[in-house]
Amino acid sequence: MQALQGRFAGTVMLMIDVSGSMNGTPIIEAARGARQFVADAVQAHYAVGVMLWNSAVVAISEPSDDPSPALAILSPLTSASGGNHLIGPLNTCHQILEPFVGDRVVALFGDGDLTPTEQVLTKVAQMKAANIRFVTRGLGASAARVFGGISDEDAASARVERVEDLAHGIAAMADVLKDRRL
Repeated sequence: MQALQGRFAGTVMLMIDVSGSMNGTPIIEAARGARQFVADAVQAHYAVGVMLWNSAVVAISEPSDDPSPALAILSPLTSASGGNHLIGPLNTCHQILEPFVGDRVVALFGDGDLTPTEQVLTKVAQMKAANIRFVTRGLGASAARVFGGISDEDAASARVERVEDLAHGIAAMADVLKDRRL
């Protein structure tokens, strides 16, 4: 881990909502945007991991300087199912990012809410107290409002209006990494 940390400006975990409401075109567009995010994060000198989540962690690739594990999770992603319960996946994300040094970022996308709200907000506060940054995107006005509320960037940038804009919205989360290149 030390060699990896020495070559990179930071570590980012991209968390993609794969709950049932994302099935069909939304998950295909999210995967397309996530693949671009991975490429951009590696180019910005970040170790990148990906987590697919719904009520639990569905699939995960640990942060790496090699984009292949992250892309392997995203390549076959064409369907979504399940409910939405963020606290377990967020706890896992925290455990993964905790030992890394440098800039640590959670890039979080969802189309629902922060269920269970109080637990999620407490966990986000703990992670921010440990200097872990959040950049978020929410699909639609309601999701954008709740995800934007935990973002460390301007809350307005969290909003993705239409499914057709989803790939660009997710990929654009990597923009916050580009300013911190080595």
